[in-house]
Amino acid sequence: MSATPPAPLERPAFSVLESRDDAIDLALWQVLRDVLMWAKTPAEYRVRLFRAPGDAVRERLRAAGDAAPLLADPLAVLARVRMLPGQVAGERLAAACDQVYEWAERGGLHAVATHFAEASAYASPENPRWAVRAGYLTRTAGGREMLTRSEAWHSRAYALAVQQRDREMAIRALTGAGALMKDRGEYGKARAFYRQAARRAVRTGRKRRAAVALHFSFALAAETGHLRIAVRDAGAALRNYPVHDERIPALTHDVAYLLVRNHHYATALRLVAGLAERADGIAARGMLYGITARAAAGAGNEASYAAASEAALDVARINEECAGAVFANLAEAARFMGHWEAAAGHAGRALAVARRRADAEVERLATVLLGQVKRREAPPPPSEPAPDAPIAVLARRLAARLRRWRRHKRSVGVKL
Repeated sequence: MSATPPAPLERPAFSVLESRDDAIDLALWQVLRDVLMWAKTPAEYRVRLFRAPGDAVRERLRAAGDAAPLLADPLAVLARVRMLPGQVAGERLAAACDQVYEWAERGGLHAVATHFAEASAYASPENPRWAVRAGYLTRTAGGREMLTRSEAWHSRAYALAVQQRDREMAIRALTGAGALMKDRGEYGKARAFYRQAARRAVRTGRKRRAAVALHFSFALAAETGHLRIAVRDAGAALRNYPVHDERIPALTHDVAYLLVRNHHYATALRLVAGLAERADGIAARGMLYGITARAAAGAGNEASYAAASEAALDVARINEECAGAVFANLAEAARFMGHWEAAAGHAGRALAVARRRADAEVERLATVLLGQVKRREAPPPPSEPAPDAPIAVLARRLAARLRRWRRHKRSVGVKL
């Protein structure tokens, strides 16, 4: 059996100081440092690792629990590292770090969420679930350093999952690695990971996981202009998703993107109109507002364009995870409306975000857009697909699903 790839080296903990509440920041910084030190110390030496926590440390944890009650329980568990370093279990620490991750993610504190996702993987190094989570969070953080860390975590997660015959985590590791390769612009590798994940999922009867992998494969084909493959994989994903799956809005966004790429703006607008308000999560809403603005502009619906573009801009200003793609769509929408200065501004912002996050696809799109805006190059005229065209059939099937779909409360499982 081949050796398990190592975890990436620990990062400095200072970027965990993100909440702007001193009590919370200091407590999180303290327990994160303690967990990382505990995790990298051999078990036989941990009993002598820390002194008993003094009054200052106890007061720091108490103040943080008062400021954020949802942190009180996980902080109490993580404090046991100092009190009983030789007895505390790694999996219990990992679960407590996961609670902090959940709290931070819900509050939009991505740096905190990423630190504690990685801390879970360090505290319980043989559990592939935590490595998958760490790979996902480091990928969505963006930037070359974090994408390199993401690759290390996904490689480790997949090896651990195969060794332990954890089929679910093996599939998640493959889809995560595919998403990473897509972000890097390595589309052949991305497609191979997605197809491998889909095959594994189908073989093991995991229809929902197969749907996710096929969805990712579809989105990649849509972005790279492979219409036939995109329609085929989107249809397969829709067949495998449960009726009320939380990813149906994301699938709808991606089908709408495929439609606007092929100048079918009115069809796209009918599909996504009003969906952003029903979707869960700020990034998802931002993406849906952005594609709605682009479809509305292409269809000549000025009222819908104005409302959607304003909402999309509000999200892009506060959520960098989706900002690059949202700004690119807003640039396309403004170009359709003949608002050249606005188009140039949005394209420039998309390029800046893409370079910051090392997002090769958005960088390519933004660069092309800036050239088109500079030349005052008008977009192609709108067209509508024939009723029996595969893309039109797909749009009708998805619209029928949306009429049945209702949002469920978000689960707390690993998000990929």
